[in-house]
Amino acid sequence: MITEEHYAAVADCPPDLAFARLERKFRDQLHANLDECQNNQALDYYIIEYINHTLAAAEALGLDFLDLFSAPDEDDTSNLRATYNAFRRSVDCYTVRVHIRNVRAGPSTSLPFDENDKGHIRAYLIKIKETVEASALETARKEALVNRVNGFLAKVDRNRTSMQRFQDFMMSMARTTSEATEQLEPAWKWVPPIAAIVGARHDAENAKLPPPRKRTEPPKPKPQPAGKRNGARWDIDDDIPF
Repeated sequence: MITEEHYAAVADCPPDLAFARLERKFRDQLHANLDECQNNQALDYYIIEYINHTLAAAEALGLDFLDLFSAPDEDDTSNLRATYNAFRRSVDCYTVRVHIRNVRAGPSTSLPFDENDKGHIRAYLIKIKETVEASALETARKEALVNRVNGFLAKVDRNRTSMQRFQDFMMSMARTTSEATEQLEPAWKWVPPIAAIVGARHDAENAKLPPPRKRTEPPKPKPQPAGKRNGARWDIDDDIPF
């Protein structure tokens, strides 16, 4: 269930990052509901609920990247699955770019992950790797992408994980998926959760940094006392020559 605390948690975020975090909560709730779903009618209801909530969040935050989508018709769900898949791909592409932008904007070049984060990231990367290896991608592209996954995977177990490896992995996944959507659709669903973990850890690290030093204004020049002109003293009672 989405609570007021979830909304309050994004009050101080930029709009794009606030959307990414709220959408992740909506998606998690959708998955929880689908796991408990017993019939297709309820399944359709939960999917429509997720789309409506996500559209509302984008509109409230002034984001227009979902303007081509509208709330699904509850009385006609014949194309709901196709609509949801297209909607999710658009949302995923946007949220991945958001996390990359926000990570690149910060000062950290590496991040520490706790064992829980490492376990989740490792599991997601292994799922992606297995899916890529079993896909119909041409060999060269498959090997290049697997190498990116392996490069990031090798850094996850270190005390601090290189953000350059994360960025290389994310950009490779985004680029290759856009060119081979059908082959990599099953792998792409594991990408946003990784970005969300990295983004949350990045924010936590930046919160520990001291605030930037305030800019010191230079001292203002003191006004010259009456009776001075151009550094030479003169009395205002003296005759002024013409």
